[in-house]
Amino acid sequence: MKITLYEVNPVSGGEEAELCFEISDGEKCERRKLTITAQMLFELGFPHKKCGKVEISCGKFDEIVFLAEKTSAIKRGAYILSFADNTKKSLIRKLISKGFSKEVSEAAADHLAENGYINEYDSAKAFALDMAEKKLYGARRIVSALFAKGFPHECAQKAVNSLDVDFASLCRKRIDLMGGVGIFSDKSSRQKAVSSLLRYGFSYDEIKEALKIKH
Repeated sequence: MKITLYEVNPVSGGEEAELCFEISDGEKCERRKLTITAQMLFELGFPHKKCGKVEISCGKFDEIVFLAEKTSAIKRGAYILSFADNTKKSLIRKLISKGFSKEVSEAAADHLAENGYINEYDSAKAFALDMAEKKLYGARRIVSALFAKGFPHECAQKAVNSLDVDFASLCRKRIDLMGGVGIFSDKSSRQKAVSSLLRYGFSYDEIKEALKIKH
């Protein structure tokens, strides 16, 4: 198998490069064009301009095919992110659903994250604040919900820890929605109330502090 790079053309205003190949097995010859980013081209060591014919190995050609697929996935990923924030995990899942391989999808998501298209911490913090203020969730429930959305556990925990939120006050609001402090009047209803508040993510200490809050 003989693979020859016979032309390199700048495209997309110089941000990408179109590589033109001849592939021959001695009997048949086909031509194929692959598009990669200008940075990828630079890292490969090829000139970003028309060039003479250069014979390349099958291994190098396979690398370029992967880079072309990665370039396509990066563009698709950027398009997806233009509509809504995504975690790397959710973006990878969406790229796979569009027909990209797992390896290509992961490489594209890594590239987009490294270039600032994905900021998981800021997104996690925004989701966390929303769940605290609107859903009256405690810290543990928020961390669990963020993890379920695809945020890494460490990122979710860091986002919750950074919130300027009084969870005892949130717990008191949740108690009021449940019927007020009267639900703690007897052992049976108290146990049910505490179990419910724990499921909402509040700690025992926060529940105790919430019950001390005067209206």
